[in-house]
Amino acid sequence: MVEKTILDSGLTIISEYKPELPSFALSYTLKSGSRAETSLDNGIHHFMEHMLFKGSESYDLKQIAKISDQLGGTLNAFTSKELTQFYLKAIDEKFELSFNLLTDIVLKATFPEDEFIKETKVILQEIKESEDNPDTRSFEIFYEQIFEDNPLGYPISGREDQVMYLSRDMIYRYYKKKYSPENLILSAAGNINHFSLVEISEDYFSGYRKKIPSEFSFKKPVMSFRVQVKPKKALNQTYVFIGFKGIASVSPVRYKFLLMNEILGAGMSSRLFQKIREDRGLAYTIFSFLDSYWDCGIMVIYAVVEPGNIKEYFQAVREEIFLLREKGIRDDELNRAKDHLKSSIILALENNLSKMRFNLNQELYLKKELTINEIFETINETSTHDIMTLLNQYLILNQGSILLFGNVQQGEFENFTFQ
Repeated sequence: MVEKTILDSGLTIISEYKPELPSFALSYTLKSGSRAETSLDNGIHHFMEHMLFKGSESYDLKQIAKISDQLGGTLNAFTSKELTQFYLKAIDEKFELSFNLLTDIVLKATFPEDEFIKETKVILQEIKESEDNPDTRSFEIFYEQIFEDNPLGYPISGREDQVMYLSRDMIYRYYKKKYSPENLILSAAGNINHFSLVEISEDYFSGYRKKIPSEFSFKKPVMSFRVQVKPKKALNQTYVFIGFKGIASVSPVRYKFLLMNEILGAGMSSRLFQKIREDRGLAYTIFSFLDSYWDCGIMVIYAVVEPGNIKEYFQAVREEIFLLREKGIRDDELNRAKDHLKSSIILALENNLSKMRFNLNQELYLKKELTINEIFETINETSTHDIMTLLNQYLILNQGSILLFGNVQQGEFENFTFQ
């Protein structure tokens, strides 16, 4: 069972006591990511993430690294479109030291000027590496296309010219504004007692003013659905995206939608994998996925295709979706998808870190705890009619957005439609 407490400072604490292993996962999650940025400060959340490891009021950079190794687990962070998270894993006897280290890093970072200069170079190198990676670069271009003129389309790391514009003082002021208790969730899973976590947190946050926890607040995108061709002659392959409007993270049909995706292209037995790769050998990489956010989402079919096979690939995708619409879904096919989805959920929750994140996402997006049994009940009761309803509502090929990136001629396919 997940327990929840909100401190007077506005900090939300959630935890799940799992005593079967002598370890725990602990995290602070900022309810803000690159989606909260503008065209002028794009990349600032990612830059802050880097700087929080460069020194705090109680620990310098080398002490952070030394204590992290002493804990014997993992100390890390990531920035996403809607979140920034700092987390660690450790054995239970290191709970107090872990809490003090992670809390000081997140709330008391000092942003040393010399470290800022060095980290600017590191982040610029990271951006250049991403731009040299065709897989990463193609996804960035596609999201820029779908979420045109909206922060959801911005690269999380920012662009080179924007990162160079960010000053140490500018980022530090932004950090002090964002990283306050009401904007954070402290989450734990493992051999940690909720009362102990609340007690140590109350002591640390007692000096903060009383505040109400914040909620997500982002500019809602107007999605752009069009065809775009981006030649990259140095590449041998073409990275092909077909995107559709999807569902938000809070959608009541989320698990039904995931079952539709299982059948379409999420696994080895999926329609697209069997048709495109196994039967016709048109692509080595082919899959579909759902990418959901607080208030919107997209459904994507992604493949890496030989330039001479692109037309045949598009035709094969069209035929498979047409067959789904015309002939429907078999009962055995739906049952197999249910088994795969349920197994994926269970296997994804085998450790404290993944369970902690599962609970966190439910708190962030649903504001309630859904048990595994409740989720499985929704999956089990899904009918072929439910799937067909979603398929006819969302997978409309002539309303999709297409990107071809790589070995493709400029102007080729720009007028393509699935008519």
